[in-house]
Amino acid sequence: MGNSLAAEPLLALAVTVTSEQRVDSVLQSIVQGLASQPGVALARIWLLPSADLPRVCHAGSDPSDDLCLVASAGTPMNSPGEDWCFLQGHFARMSFNVGKVGQVAASRRPILVEDAAQNDWVVRPEWAKREEIRSFAGHPLIFRDKLLGVIAVFSRQPFGQQEFTWLGLFANQAALAIANARAEEALQSSERNLAAIINTIPTTAWTTRPDGYCDFLNQVWLDYAGMAAEQAQGWGWAEGIHPEDRKRLVEEWESCLASGTSVDTEARIRRFDGSYRWFLIRANPLRDESGNILKWYGTCIDIEDRKRAEEALRRSEERARLMVDSIDGQIMTATPKGEVEFVNQQVLDYFGKSLEELKDWRTNNAIHPEDFPRALALWAHSVETGDPYQFDERLRRADGAYRWFRVRGRCLHDAHGHVVRWYVLLTDIDEGKRAEAQVEQAYLRLAEAQRLSKTGSFITDLVSDDHNWSEETFRIFELDPATKITVQRIRDLIEPEDLPSFDTMIAHAMTGADVDFVFRILTSRGAVKHIRGMARVIEQIAGRPLFIGALQDVTESKVAEEALNRARSELAHVARITTLNALTASIAHEINQPLASLITNASICLRRLNANPPNVEGARETAMRTIRDGNRASDVITRLRALYSKKEFTPEPLDLNEATQEVIALSLSDLQRNSVILKSEFADGLPLVTGDRIQLQQVILNLVRNASDAMGSVDDRPRELVIRTEQEGGDRVRLSVKDAGLGFTGEVADKLFQAFYTTKNDGMGIGLHVSQSIIEAHHGRLWATANDGPGTTFSFAIPCRPEGSEDIQTRSDRTGAA
Repeated sequence: MGNSLAAEPLLALAVTVTSEQRVDSVLQSIVQGLASQPGVALARIWLLPSADLPRVCHAGSDPSDDLCLVASAGTPMNSPGEDWCFLQGHFARMSFNVGKVGQVAASRRPILVEDAAQNDWVVRPEWAKREEIRSFAGHPLIFRDKLLGVIAVFSRQPFGQQEFTWLGLFANQAALAIANARAEEALQSSERNLAAIINTIPTTAWTTRPDGYCDFLNQVWLDYAGMAAEQAQGWGWAEGIHPEDRKRLVEEWESCLASGTSVDTEARIRRFDGSYRWFLIRANPLRDESGNILKWYGTCIDIEDRKRAEEALRRSEERARLMVDSIDGQIMTATPKGEVEFVNQQVLDYFGKSLEELKDWRTNNAIHPEDFPRALALWAHSVETGDPYQFDERLRRADGAYRWFRVRGRCLHDAHGHVVRWYVLLTDIDEGKRAEAQVEQAYLRLAEAQRLSKTGSFITDLVSDDHNWSEETFRIFELDPATKITVQRIRDLIEPEDLPSFDTMIAHAMTGADVDFVFRILTSRGAVKHIRGMARVIEQIAGRPLFIGALQDVTESKVAEEALNRARSELAHVARITTLNALTASIAHEINQPLASLITNASICLRRLNANPPNVEGARETAMRTIRDGNRASDVITRLRALYSKKEFTPEPLDLNEATQEVIALSLSDLQRNSVILKSEFADGLPLVTGDRIQLQQVILNLVRNASDAMGSVDDRPRELVIRTEQEGGDRVRLSVKDAGLGFTGEVADKLFQAFYTTKNDGMGIGLHVSQSIIEAHHGRLWATANDGPGTTFSFAIPCRPEGSEDIQTRSDRTGAA
């Protein structure tokens, strides 16, 4: 027994393990110390997972609260190769009430087995026999009434009660050492975590002693200031404060140290790059139970952006005040109860009253008596409900005159929805009110004028098919004003023969171009009406054109015009017949004499040559007379052609676009009657030309009528006629007339401009010939080309910058004799 466990070695071991601060070290010291005692074969410690065990205990996958083997030490005697420090295997986990170790844990009482050979507790009897294990002692590890685990000792010498008791006392010290080590590790871990947090948080933090000596600055502060911890500790941090703020800040800090009050101030701190930024500096003292200051804890929060924002806000408010007083508008603010609290200078100037006088607006006659009751009721309602306020009312000016104002008010709410202020805008609308009255009168007069002239107006968005018609437009179409107007609704009323030209006009308008139109409608009562109008683009809305236009019921004038056209056609027919008769008589009269003389002289010449002998000299003389008579007949014909094709030439500067538009105006009714769609493409900025307006218009009219006649038999495509002007080269102007008719063949091209050649059944064949003569007299040329598609294009080009009007010669000097 003397060689077994002894008190003094166990006491020394207890002192050793108590001085350890790490749980792993404590556990190893315990088992190794016990295993080194005389007679001890093996010492082991099992702990509960709930006792914050070392990592090795958590290696298992069993989540139950079993005992976990955490430390083991011993020296095998007859089992070479075994590692008794091994923590895995069959005994790595022990359940409660399983084996002696489980019984110790379950009962929380120690167990002593004095003679292993006489006890059936041995799980591995062959091992116990081989290692000559004689005794077992197991003690619970309890700290503050909490079971931490079990300590077990296997001895080759028998244990008695004395050794058992000493081991129990050691077990108590071991439990205390384990608990202390665990607490120390937790504290160190907490301190590490706290330091990591303090150095990680995105703000500067620091601590000082009670006397103000700075003993800690977190890494954020040091990185910002570019200082080492040794530099900043103590009072070294003051070197980073802006010179203008340093003295004040130190004095405030010393005052707080003396009084123990919290620190709340602002100062500029130098950054590592030498620039300064504003910081909000706050600190609070940590006191013990007696109220004594143990430590100061503080932070420095970067408020540079806030400072700049405050300064910007201050300047903005100053500018806003200047702006509010400078703008040409009247602004007021009021309390949640509706009492005036602020007005800008314009309000004071208008009313000629002070702010105090205006606060009593309910009794100072500022509002017109007729408007006051309604204004007061609406304002009271808005103040009560928070609804916006708007009312047109007359306000008295300083000179006593009343003017109309639109008064609008809106309230500002706080985060809880409570009204904190009213903002009121007073807008002078007196001129607008007068203008509204004038517009209303003008509208009434316009409506009456439209009714009398049978002219309606409209505003149309073709892309969205939105139409706004005047009352007269509805009356012309004989539709109810409530009717929804669409393009299709209009098409339903149009005569079928006019639909192609109407659809072409709509398609052209969809491109954003101005359009003119003429069509017939069939009303619900069966009446046919002739409509003429125009539409012009007034603006583009989201890329689509908005048109304003007017249309007129021209049925009465159209009927009269058609009667006039019939009479004019008859008269033109008679005139053509008369002209032809006169031309025929003139030709016969002028040419008969030289022809008769020619025949007579030829007969005389023949007789003289047939004489025997022939009278050659007489025949020569007669032949000379024959030649003379032939030349005479030729001269007569030349004079007749000149007389027909020429008249007095009057050159003048003229705009070819304008001259063409006049021809279009004269031809428009004929074109419409023939269902011809006319398109004009006039070049902008076209240079002036010098020429005879009447003659050039005669050419244009002839080309237009020819183009219209060429499409008379076209029924399978639109009868489209295009008149285009453009500049050709640098010194000429071109006009082209393009039709969609039948065109011409190659053999006809050479004959088009010959006199008396025509492709019309009732044509005279002189129009193009005369037109060519006129253009050539203007130093120009006239030609025809076949289109890529159907039809023909006739064009002429004349100079746009002649050296003088004398450059364009008349032929009057050559036709005067005629």
